[in-house]
Amino acid sequence: MIFRQICSEKEGSLAYILGDPITREAVVIDVAETHLAAVEEFLRSRGLYLRLILVTHWNVSHEKAAETLREHWGARLAAHESIVAASVDMRIRDEDVLYFGEESLRVFHTPGLTPCALMYAWNDRLFTGETILVRGLHPKLRRQAKARLLARLHTLLEHFPEETLLYPGAENQGRRLSSIEEFRRRSQLGTDRKSTRLNSSHDQIS
Repeated sequence: MIFRQICSEKEGSLAYILGDPITREAVVIDVAETHLAAVEEFLRSRGLYLRLILVTHWNVSHEKAAETLREHWGARLAAHESIVAASVDMRIRDEDVLYFGEESLRVFHTPGLTPCALMYAWNDRLFTGETILVRGLHPKLRRQAKARLLARLHTLLEHFPEETLLYPGAENQGRRLSSIEEFRRRSQLGTDRKSTRLNSSHDQIS
């Protein structure tokens, strides 16, 4: 697999590039304007074709960066179905599966800080955006929203091994990833049964 994490030195935000080494198709996650130069350089250097632009949450910087990537690469912008912006080419929902070449990732709706928040599962990692940061949940979460999100994560994370890597939308004191095991310890999030991988079939998104 092809994978690159890109950090904006200006704001500490993190973007991701995932690629299929066979077909050279790729997707990007949470690219902001400050990431554009590094993202496009990496895509060109690896001979990748950008298929999808994904976001874990909606903001102006993501939208503007997506406009540039659509123009330069012909990729489509995918966001949660609640986003009504005309720039969105594909509206996705909980447990959709997105394909790029021979690779795929799964979509999970995790409303909390924002109602449109998403996480993406790919191989041994989850891309969590602002839903799960390096040191736990976002500090701006209100009490009721935090309780609902923890309940959602309790159910969702049961299906993944504890060593699953969590890649957030921003670094914290130089740290740029954590794991489900660490998140459980920090949040006191328990589990009721042995972790099993999600492997049920889903409709293809093309």
